[in-house]
Amino acid sequence: ASGRLSRAADFRQRVLFAYGKRCAVTRMQLRLVDAAHILPVGAPGSADHVTNGIALSPTYHRAFDAGLIHLDETYRMCLNNGQLPALERLNLTGGLEAFRAPLDQQIFLPPDPQQRPRVEFIRRANRFRRV
Repeated sequence: ASGRLSRAADFRQRVLFAYGKRCAVTRMQLRLVDAAHILPVGAPGSADHVTNGIALSPTYHRAFDAGLIHLDETYRMCLNNGQLPALERLNLTGGLEAFRAPLDQQIFLPPDPQQRPRVEFIRRANRFRRV
């Protein structure tokens, strides 16, 4: 298990460094940024490589993992409108407008093109999350 942990720590460090410790969606730093896997760890073909990572603030990280938002192949973070009816039925759409504000535009990308998300990871992740 320690090998997995050190790999995960190294992944986090490399992803946060690539993004300047800044959330790719909000550009916020404040030491509140996570390294999220684009194609989740449990998915076939997932890798602890910086091109399978994205720096996200915790709220957007959780939304991304839950499939409420997804990255498209042009590097735009988009709301998954398919999840809205269920949230409306549960009366859980409070804060949606503020949450949605930074979406639907290109994310903040690493300056180094070699560290940007690989489209293949994005494509597989969207299939895996059924987006």
